[in-house]
Amino acid sequence: MGETLFGQTLTDNGELSEFTSNYLLTKQGTEVQLKPLKVAAYVRVSTLSDEQEDSLENQTSYYARHIRSNPNYRMVGIYTDHGKSGTLTSSRSGFNRLIRHALEGKIDLILCKSVSRFARNVLDTLETVRMLKENGVRLIFEKEDLDTENMQSEFILTMMAAVAQEESRSISENIKWANVKRLERGQPKFHRVLGYGQDKYKNWIVNQEEAGIVKEAFELCVEGYTPPEIARIFIRKGYKTIKGKNEWSGTAIREMLKNINYVGDVLGQKTYSKDHISHASIKNKGEKNLYLISDHHEPIVDRETFKRAQEKLKQRAKPSKEGKRNRYPLSSRIVCGKCGGNLQRFICRGVVTWRCGKRTKSHELCAMEGIKEEYVHSAMLAALKAKYEPTEQDEEPRKTILKMMKDINNIEIKGDAEYNQLRIKLEKTLYEESNALLEGKDEKIEYLRSMRIATELEIKEKEEWWNLIEADTELRKNVLEKLRNMSFTSISFDSLMEELNEIECMRAWVIRVKALSPFLFSFTFVTGENIEVEF
Repeated sequence: MGETLFGQTLTDNGELSEFTSNYLLTKQGTEVQLKPLKVAAYVRVSTLSDEQEDSLENQTSYYARHIRSNPNYRMVGIYTDHGKSGTLTSSRSGFNRLIRHALEGKIDLILCKSVSRFARNVLDTLETVRMLKENGVRLIFEKEDLDTENMQSEFILTMMAAVAQEESRSISENIKWANVKRLERGQPKFHRVLGYGQDKYKNWIVNQEEAGIVKEAFELCVEGYTPPEIARIFIRKGYKTIKGKNEWSGTAIREMLKNINYVGDVLGQKTYSKDHISHASIKNKGEKNLYLISDHHEPIVDRETFKRAQEKLKQRAKPSKEGKRNRYPLSSRIVCGKCGGNLQRFICRGVVTWRCGKRTKSHELCAMEGIKEEYVHSAMLAALKAKYEPTEQDEEPRKTILKMMKDINNIEIKGDAEYNQLRIKLEKTLYEESNALLEGKDEKIEYLRSMRIATELEIKEKEEWWNLIEADTELRKNVLEKLRNMSFTSISFDSLMEELNEIECMRAWVIRVKALSPFLFSFTFVTGENIEVEF
């Protein structure tokens, strides 16, 4: 018997045999049962509009039926990304999960609607396809009728990827052109700001209740109050921000006071997109034309008050600190136990502390005081020891290390299984709902729709946890390598904990940290277990 290639087999003379249902028919007429291909589909929509959501649902339903109806396929899952651009793969959690699973040998074949749905970046497309081909994973792009198994050259794929990238560039340029033309005609795009709304004719109109808050901010500024002081006053008075929350900050007040919309003017193209690949927004410092449209709408603040407010702000202005935002092992992972906000990292006189984002806006919003990073570090080590400290009956360090490695490995298996089970449940409900609609069974339609909505909600709620797990893949990989290189025979438990006494290492097991007080912490482990430690 010859070599097996993606469900087809080469005979001894190199000729391909053919399928008959779930069997392979050789040239000698012998039937050999085949192992089904492990098949997954990738679906991406770039916006969260209702039409796109419907498209996502339809595509998911289509691929579920298509894969399950083929006897030579075994469903692995439908991997999706909602509202994600195709020009960058780094921000697409569904795509990254798909590629990781493919490289781990869980997928043989990936189905995708088109090259542009897979990626709109030539480099990313080619590098990913090459990597998958080297690992024996095949891709089929349905719209282009392109199968990477039968591709003799990368030329066609390169051309298709280039077309997708050029299409993205063209759309981006068309949007920029249309925006500039509107500004030239004196028709700026409306951006919702506190104090203004739109009528049915798209005219900017004053919201009197919100305008009162805006006027008060300018009056307080002219009287000598700083933006943070104004924010605290607004919080005490219970004023709502544009998002309907009572969470004012000095930054928000400062931006309000600098906004020329409040004198009836509009300044267009204050920022611009760096390129169609990264979509990074750049502050316009003269690289592009600025468009000033005077007396465009009814003012809320007179020009003299606005001018005096700018002078006050200028007197207190500090040099701006522009640069890339640093990420740390605990970034977005420490949650305030009092208000639920994220803690942010600060360095003052060489001491690293984590402070609640809401408290930095105002003490009125949260009572949590700053927490020293060294306390979090020590408490995390104590939690790790409490979880894995061997019993008297099981003192062998090798068993402890194996247990720790097993917990790390199991989190991905468990998460993937949970994801697939919910996805299969959703696909089954979608299929039954479609059949009920076709058959006109009204009594079943409402029940199945409510089931589908409940499953979709469950998936959405668990997606945050899955994304946290996915983001920690590199941390787990590094610590597994560290554990494999340890000598099982000579290391004690205390020595093991000393080796792992770095936040980067311990974070491989700890997913979330809840700060209940500056000295009391709750750690959520990859196993789902919570351990409290008082420092």
